[in-house]
Amino acid sequence: MESRILKSFTDPTWAAQAVDALDHTLCDHAHCEKKASVSAIALINDYPDDTGLVRAMSKLAEEEMRHFREVYDLLLERGVRLGRDAGDPYAKALFRLLRSHPKERKLDRLLIAALIEERSCERFALLREELASRGEERLAAQFKRLQISEAGHATLFVRLASEEFGPQPCQQRLEQLAELEAQIVAGLPIEARIH
Repeated sequence: MESRILKSFTDPTWAAQAVDALDHTLCDHAHCEKKASVSAIALINDYPDDTGLVRAMSKLAEEEMRHFREVYDLLLERGVRLGRDAGDPYAKALFRLLRSHPKERKLDRLLIAALIEERSCERFALLREELASRGEERLAAQFKRLQISEAGHATLFVRLASEEFGPQPCQQRLEQLAELEAQIVAGLPIEARIH
């Protein structure tokens, strides 16, 4: 799948591994959706005077929690308990890239969120294809919906950053972060998880 902002593609062997251990992948996915909602609320908490951001993030937080519930219900249907979140080395590595100056930090938070959403979008497309090839049409359709949603979220974060910080500074920093994100992905093992 062609990405608008990513600088690398997921190893093609990832999708087969993720589907082979689908319950584990779905647990990780549920935790990712939950954390995406929490991150949106954290942006509201940290920037309460930014009306556009607050409105966008309140809507996003609700949508991410709907996705969480959808995946959680799927886990229950499969007889799987969610379990504790083991953490996300990918997201942790990205958040270490945040700069400390308040304006730069806000820009970085928005752009890192865009990269995370775009990577999820890319991986959901791969999962959808792998599931469809194995005859799992219902699950493939779910991931198609989620893929479209994640693409919209990535676009939203880039738009919010561009509107506040200007298209050129936003694009320059996005390019830098995307290169670093590609390095992070290359350094992580291929596992049955979304990131």
